[in-house]
Amino acid sequence: MGTMYTDKSAAQLPPAEARRGGQPGKEAPAMNTQAPPPQGKPAARTGPAPTFAPGLAQTWLAWQCRMVAGIIRGALFPVMGGSDLGPAVAMWPGSGEGEAQLLKAAGEALEERKGVVRARQPYGPQGKRTCDVIACPLLIDGNPVAVITVMISVRSAPQQHAVLQLLQWGGMWIESLLQQQATEQKGSGAYTLSLTTAIVCHTASHAAAIEVVNRLAERVECERVSIGFRRGMVMRLQALSHVASFDSRTQLVRRIEAAMEEAVDQKMTVMIPADSPERASAVSRAHTELAEQQGNGAVCSVPLPGQAGEIIGAITLERGASQPFDHKTVEWLESLARVIGPALEIKRREERGFFAKGLEALTGGLAGLLGPTAFKTKLAVLAVFAWLAFFSIVSGDYRVTAPATIEGAERQVLVAPQAGYMETAKVRAGDLVKKGDLIATLDDRDLRLELQKWQSERNKIEKEYQEALAKRDRTELSVLRAKLDQVDAEMRLVDEKIRRTELRAPFDGAVVSGDFSQSLGAPVEVGQVLFEVASLDSYRVVLEVDEHDVAGITSGRRGRMVISALPDTVFPISLQQVIPVAVAAEGRNFFRIEAALEEPSAELRPGMQGVAKVDVGRRKMLWIWTHGVIDRLRLWAWSVGF
Repeated sequence: MGTMYTDKSAAQLPPAEARRGGQPGKEAPAMNTQAPPPQGKPAARTGPAPTFAPGLAQTWLAWQCRMVAGIIRGALFPVMGGSDLGPAVAMWPGSGEGEAQLLKAAGEALEERKGVVRARQPYGPQGKRTCDVIACPLLIDGNPVAVITVMISVRSAPQQHAVLQLLQWGGMWIESLLQQQATEQKGSGAYTLSLTTAIVCHTASHAAAIEVVNRLAERVECERVSIGFRRGMVMRLQALSHVASFDSRTQLVRRIEAAMEEAVDQKMTVMIPADSPERASAVSRAHTELAEQQGNGAVCSVPLPGQAGEIIGAITLERGASQPFDHKTVEWLESLARVIGPALEIKRREERGFFAKGLEALTGGLAGLLGPTAFKTKLAVLAVFAWLAFFSIVSGDYRVTAPATIEGAERQVLVAPQAGYMETAKVRAGDLVKKGDLIATLDDRDLRLELQKWQSERNKIEKEYQEALAKRDRTELSVLRAKLDQVDAEMRLVDEKIRRTELRAPFDGAVVSGDFSQSLGAPVEVGQVLFEVASLDSYRVVLEVDEHDVAGITSGRRGRMVISALPDTVFPISLQQVIPVAVAAEGRNFFRIEAALEEPSAELRPGMQGVAKVDVGRRKMLWIWTHGVIDRLRLWAWSVGF
């Protein structure tokens, strides 16, 4: 049998493990090989399976297997998100016989959550060889994260127990490393999240860049951290740590920008001194000059990727010569750059002007349209162009559309002849009247009292006149005759006013406005319009043509009109007169165009409204549909000075 190393195992541990509990020259403490008895099925992990650092699992397994003589083969199986084993992450000394036995024992150890020993297990060709299989689960916070399984030459029960103890004791090291790795990843994720949140909360990209460099300088313990962005083909420094402003013309700024350009042009992290042969072969002349200016310090430039993967800038970090950048720090910086790069790019894109954003949207749309994809979009655009080309050569009838109103050819208003009160109203708007029909009357009681007053005055003067005639007083007779003539004139005036209190229709027609049937006794003023009568024998049509369309309207043109009350009937019209005076009403300017009905209809009434279309001539269909918008755009462009 091989020799067992159980008393001096701590002396063979790596230095990191020795610091965690192994002490040279002392016996390893006895380990309890029995885990607490399982309560039913083992608890499933709620989080993701742990990740092993590159080479960590293989290095640890090889060290563990070399500690015990007689180990034939060993394997480390990770526990996935549930209670299943994943493929082996490490195999010592390599793949070979007995892998099935290793996997079976690992599954049993995971199921029972304790060390498992299977003695004299057959393996090899036709199962002619025998070995002992020992499996031990590795636990973190009471949850299994991996299972180590070894095949060893046949041993006695105490020796098997000692090997199981050694595997459990060695598992404490890998458990500690995994816990430390998980803690570091959690801390890095929280820092990355807080930094990204700070970038988003800033309103300006410059302030966000200053926040990034200041935090990185403290986190990575750098003398200076710089961040720059690409502007075309060159780099421009955006922010320096712990510096509010700087002169872009200084030699230091130009050397930092040159170092950033080296990293951006090569699309890789460039550092002095290099931590790998690959980075040592990179062009680093600008980094060397920057390091020499700072007294042969350490310089590292990490490219900043954007949303689409293109490089938008770089971060340059500077340390003293005694603090070179290690591989782990550089990897963390690269992962951080992949997160904050898109956030900074979004912040910068938000600060662009309207024309820059519009140009980008246009170029992006054209790129997608002209690219190999979007077949349906291309087909739709082609159809639109074909439609435009067709209607740009096809002509059609161009008609000007305008609101239209029916008015009587003859209209007369009835106004109040004097101030008074409405006594009766025989008709209202919409009623038909004959010439001379009584429409309304005003209260004439005051006028009749005035007439009686003048009549009494006349009787008095006439009596005096008779007395003077008897006396033959010619002078008195002359005065009294003049007074009689004056009183007669006043009486005739009052009679005329009384006659005018009766409002009668001036001709046969229809009352188009005025309704006092609910306002009897209402006061009226002199000249107040009370009623409006329009003739029914002839009509005229008034069009309100917008000022943008009036240029093609001339007398003699023909058109058609549809009335809202008679939508099924089309009335032909002909233009009679263009009134060359613009009218401003309802927020627009229009010209009144008078037209005549070619076919009068008994169904029409004054005041009816509708829509009229006037034939102007033949035009291209595309021009007919777009000239209104184009003309307004031309007017706007001219008004603003284009």
